[in-house]
Amino acid sequence: MYMLVIALVLAALAVARGTYFLLEDRLALAWRRWVVKKWGENSLPSYFVHCPWCMSMWLSPLAVPAILFPYPWVLAIYAVPAISMVTGLLLDRKE
Repeated sequence: MYMLVIALVLAALAVARGTYFLLEDRLALAWRRWVVKKWGENSLPSYFVHCPWCMSMWLSPLAVPAILFPYPWVLAIYAVPAISMVTGLLLDRKE
C-alpha cells in the first residue's frame, strides 16, 4: 500500500515538473513559439501550450507506469523530475 502512495506522489510531482517545463521554462520557449506560429495565436493548440490544466492532462498518462508498476527502478525514473519540482518550489520560496 505504501508503494502505491509513493508512486502516486512521485508521478504527480513528475507531471507537475513536466507541465512547468513545457509551459514556463525558457528551454521550451521555441516549441511554444513554433506552436503559436504554426496554428495561430487563438487556436486550440496554442491554448493547450499555455494552459497548465490542459497540459497536465496530456502528460498524466505518462505517469501511469509508475502507478501500475511501482518497482524501484520505475520509481527512480519518476523521482528525478519529482525531486527537481520540489527543489524548484523550495528555492522559489526563498526569493
